[in-house]
Amino acid sequence: MSELELNDYIQAIAYQIPKDGNVINGDSFFMKVTDEYFICAVADGLGSGEHAYHSSNAIREVVEKNHDQEVKLLIDCCNQVLKNKRGATLSILKVHFSPMTFTYSAVGNIQFILSCPSGRIIYPLPVQGYLSGKPQKYRCETFTYEKGSKFIIHTDGLANPGIKSLASSSSSIEEISNYLKIITKTGKDDMTYIVGQLF
Repeated sequence: MSELELNDYIQAIAYQIPKDGNVINGDSFFMKVTDEYFICAVADGLGSGEHAYHSSNAIREVVEKNHDQEVKLLIDCCNQVLKNKRGATLSILKVHFSPMTFTYSAVGNIQFILSCPSGRIIYPLPVQGYLSGKPQKYRCETFTYEKGSKFIIHTDGLANPGIKSLASSSSSIEEISNYLKIITKTGKDDMTYIVGQLF
């Protein structure tokens, strides 16, 4: 499954495949672009299959309904919706085009990297653990970015130590996505990634 979002400020490609032998992917993602901002969320339900999907999809629905809200509020709402469900890890990225800033927050093992043309690398560390409806600490960080910056967000089903080099390369996001598809055709876990470039 793949999806594309773009306007004058961003181009982003999302792709996901389920764990070998599974029909249902336990990961979910959401992307939305407006004239003012781009937001995406990647959620990884604990385990795999249907029960994992119910948790990650509940998060996707919360972000979809409330994408105009700030990241700190969104991640708290996502935690609340997981009461009495299997837990999930979560990453939310919200880019504001006019001031050229983005806010990022993550709980668990979803990775994010952004590479600027100047060579600056932004690699915020997630808070350990997972969302389960219980009280949870969050870390929301806001950064500036440069035109031409590229980013990659991925669940732990994508095991590639070369992500930093990919994000920093001169390759287009289509080329990066095609490369990632090739190395993830078979996997021991559900896998989701979003590759994007900001203009």
